[in-house]
Amino acid sequence: MKIVLVGAGSIQFGYGTLGDIFNSTLLKGCEITLLDINATALEVVLKTTKEFLQKHKLSYTVNATTDRRAAFQGADFIISSIEVGNRFQLWDEDWKIPLQYGVHQVYGENGGPGGVFHSL
Repeated sequence: MKIVLVGAGSIQFGYGTLGDIFNSTLLKGCEITLLDINATALEVVLKTTKEFLQKHKLSYTVNATTDRRAAFQGADFIISSIEVGNRFQLWDEDWKIPLQYGVHQVYGENGGPGGVFHSL
């Protein structure tokens, strides 16, 4: 089974999703392709993931690429978590717009009405 993580260079998403995969008995031993447009961040996540797998004697095949077409080739599952645009400016608007209608936004990127639009 091949799983592609789009946006894997993000420390929050990349490591968090890898941890979920490593804790799943159903996904044990699968191939994981890390994909990101930021080659430097991607290399950090790949290196530390391989170190983790070796330290804990886990048998997964993990590779990384910035080439979307190559990553998607033969994928069984594609999990995407990307941020488009100026994250903090847009997140600020996710707070301000609901307040204009008397709705207090909860703290979290995907909570409340602002979070709905953030996730779209």
